[in-house]
Amino acid sequence: MSDVVLLTPREIATGALSLNNQNVTVTDEEYVQLDPALRIFYEKVRENLGLACITGYLRNAGHSVTSLNLHGRTPSDDAIIELIRRERPRFIGISIMYDLHIIDAIRLIRCARTADPDVFIAIGGAFCTYNAKLIAEQVPEADCVTFGEGELTVVGIMDRLTAGTDWRETPGLFYRDGDRVRSSGMPVLPDLGNLVWPARDVLQYHKAAGIATPVASTFTSRGCHAKCTFCYAPRQPGVVDGFWRMRPPGDVVDEIEYLQREFGTRFIWFNDDNFGGAFGDGFAHAVEFAETVLSRGLKFQFHCEFRVDSGLIDHEALDLLHRAGLSSALLGIESGSPGMLRRFKKGTTVAYNLDAARMFKRKGLGLDPGWIMIEPKTTIDELWENLEFIVAARIHEADNPFFLINRAIALRGTEMYDKIEEPLPLADIEGLEGDAYEILRTARRDYRVPDPRVEALWSAWSEVGEEISDRKENVLPFIAQKIALGARRLRGTEHNPRAFLSRLRAWRNGLPELFLAFMNYGLVLAETDPPDLATRLTADLRDLVADYDAEHLGESFEEFGERVERVCGAEALVAAGVGR
Repeated sequence: MSDVVLLTPREIATGALSLNNQNVTVTDEEYVQLDPALRIFYEKVRENLGLACITGYLRNAGHSVTSLNLHGRTPSDDAIIELIRRERPRFIGISIMYDLHIIDAIRLIRCARTADPDVFIAIGGAFCTYNAKLIAEQVPEADCVTFGEGELTVVGIMDRLTAGTDWRETPGLFYRDGDRVRSSGMPVLPDLGNLVWPARDVLQYHKAAGIATPVASTFTSRGCHAKCTFCYAPRQPGVVDGFWRMRPPGDVVDEIEYLQREFGTRFIWFNDDNFGGAFGDGFAHAVEFAETVLSRGLKFQFHCEFRVDSGLIDHEALDLLHRAGLSSALLGIESGSPGMLRRFKKGTTVAYNLDAARMFKRKGLGLDPGWIMIEPKTTIDELWENLEFIVAARIHEADNPFFLINRAIALRGTEMYDKIEEPLPLADIEGLEGDAYEILRTARRDYRVPDPRVEALWSAWSEVGEEISDRKENVLPFIAQKIALGARRLRGTEHNPRAFLSRLRAWRNGLPELFLAFMNYGLVLAETDPPDLATRLTADLRDLVADYDAEHLGESFEEFGERVERVCGAEALVAAGVGR
């Protein structure tokens, strides 16, 4: 039994615009079980840090918690109902990070009500922060919707429920009062100088199951001082002393020492919105963190995210961070077009972005560019500028360059959303109806770019590019796993399939060149503006991919997968006398 059950819904795509710009982690639970020798084929698994932070605060306040991340899982309604009846919680919290979660979140809420009509249900998370009133109106099955950072809000609700006092007095809520929706006022944000560390349920689970736990997530700061039009950080609720707040560097390093001691952590994802922070304070904070790591002799690598104008794009600062373990970073470059940068209010220039990217490359640091290829006013000329920048900065030389083919989502709470005057109706999506439809119809604004050639390019690039990304992210790792297992079991026989792995590696390593061909061909064709551009380009790009597959695999990707199954699948291994 638990006082609290926390759930993260499954991700369900809510439109084409979601497919290419979200870092979807639906297969984490499967990926951690892959052969460690094949880690080059998949991303490091990340914890849900928001859920972990709330769990930590609840336990610190004396409440027992069961948390469950449903990414990559497909529990039935009956399984969810059984879980809730078994745990008999007083409080159920459902975390909605972004639009991909809303359909399954509503399903979970209704399962919870079926399991226990009297249980208290709260919804929260980043998506709720700027849609809280709307969600409270549309989902009456939930008792309340929290907004802003949730640790103190959730603890406040739970403390009041336990004490029998009015939970509506907790700051940071929207809730129904008869036919009206009311707010309890702005949330109170945690003091990062006196932080309760995140709970490590995922790492504990993996450790107990005999799965290695070399990767963990934490943060050194919260918020961002900038005013980017596509981001809702500038409107973060509850902020009192500035939009960028920092943890003491010593406390961060103490937590890393704990993670290394308990779980053998060798890699840290820092989930900060802006690791480099605001101006001089951010620079000093990052430098103090690095110096503290070095003074304690800790050995680990880390990934972080920061703005190009943070002050950390400096030879000495990057060298210091590199010595402390920085291996890669997401830089908020966003575009290689001056016009797009101005519309984004990035406060930087193409030349400065290029210098930053080249500095990372020269120092051997991995660069994950924050990037938006298309937004509401993008022109063909600006797409050419983006491509010119991509080549000059070499940002396509990445694990999956097709993630650069993306489109800004105008989310409620952003300036970009406010400026879209004639949003398009939502596309027909399986499972999207009723409450979920009404929420998404208002929570985001889809748009049509004025130049129809840009829309045609997006249609073809996104459709075929998504097919390639799906192969790279969701199919290739498991083909590689199958080949590796077959190679071990067929070692010394005439059937050894190790050559398949070399072909697969060549296919993956050639993706940057395929990406450039994709972009160049599409833009050149768009300049001629042939009839039915989207249909023709889609067909031509598929032909391009077919030629690429034949060059690297000797056949189509699908045929290659079938060949691997014939040689390395369970039935083939049994027939060869080496199956289990």
